[in-house]
Amino acid sequence: MAERNLQILDEFSLRRRRLLLAIAGGCIGTLLGPLAPGRTWGSSRMQTLTLGRHLMGTAVEIEVNHPDLPIARNAIKAGLQRMMDIDRLMSTFRSDSEIGLVNRLAATRPVSVGTETFGVLTEAKAIASISGGALDITIHPLIQLWHLSTRQGRLPSLREIDTTLGLVAHGGLFVDPTNLSVQLQQPGMGIDLGAIAKGYAVDVAAQVLTQGGVHSGMVNAGGDLRVVGRSLDGGLWRIGLRHPLAPSRLLLSVLVRDEAAATSGNYFRYVTVGKQRYGHLLHPHTGTPANSALSVTIIAKSAMRADGLATAAMIHGTDAMAFIQSVSGIEGIVINSLARHPGKVLVHTTPGLHDRVELLDRSAEFEH
Repeated sequence: MAERNLQILDEFSLRRRRLLLAIAGGCIGTLLGPLAPGRTWGSSRMQTLTLGRHLMGTAVEIEVNHPDLPIARNAIKAGLQRMMDIDRLMSTFRSDSEIGLVNRLAATRPVSVGTETFGVLTEAKAIASISGGALDITIHPLIQLWHLSTRQGRLPSLREIDTTLGLVAHGGLFVDPTNLSVQLQQPGMGIDLGAIAKGYAVDVAAQVLTQGGVHSGMVNAGGDLRVVGRSLDGGLWRIGLRHPLAPSRLLLSVLVRDEAAATSGNYFRYVTVGKQRYGHLLHPHTGTPANSALSVTIIAKSAMRADGLATAAMIHGTDAMAFIQSVSGIEGIVINSLARHPGKVLVHTTPGLHDRVELLDRSAEFEH
């Protein structure tokens, strides 16, 4: 099975490298590579068009299979535009975003937000509730503490962590559905939607494709992915997951159709302090990097839900699979190191994926 036939479900695919090179060369929004040869669905000859941009801190690609290239191009551009709109609403790094306004003012008074931001906040609170606070979007002060200290070449002190943990509490985030307003319990609190907003943007872009007359397509935002309909050959989409200990190799593939998938892991995103690596996922209860699985992938109908639940499962660490199986309507894949076998991994899937997952690396083992 050739890698070029797989959509890679992580943040460092070969396509992403190519996209970033295109962006560096000033080719944002141009076609990435040649059109795929036309294939026939009934009487229609399908062609593939892929466009990409750098959005929400990652590389975004939208791929469409359609016999009419102008329709495909317009649908992709509309999808990318909607993702840009969402970034403007929900970015923590933009002072003019709705989340930026919440972080500045919501500790002193209720702050009104739009329906999209309110919907994402509501979903985040729901996932916080079912995960025991493993997903906590009020983790913003803790993220800031770690960014500041590691940029200084040091770890945060225990005193700094303890003080900051007093500002992390999903129960201190109040949302008012009547007025679509948000309030924070105390000064210093803040919201970061990095674990869920990207998934929402993927969902919206996929919806735009469907509304634009696309019945076969894919939106991929740095590992948050959603497919529309059937793949180019008329079958299920086959997406690939890299080996977390050897990223040059694919570990497995999984079949999906009209579903979303999101992967969370520490193997690409980390900081190094004193020659020691620390993963980017912080535990909202301890204030330190989570002792988690190598990676977690969630398959769900919604990319937003998959995104948030993948992070929550990673925070659950050794209980990740138990947590996934406690949530209805989703499937999951948990990758752990294989004890006493350096470089090898153990793959644990929910029962609903047993006949949809294929191991591609001989060093990996299924856990049954």
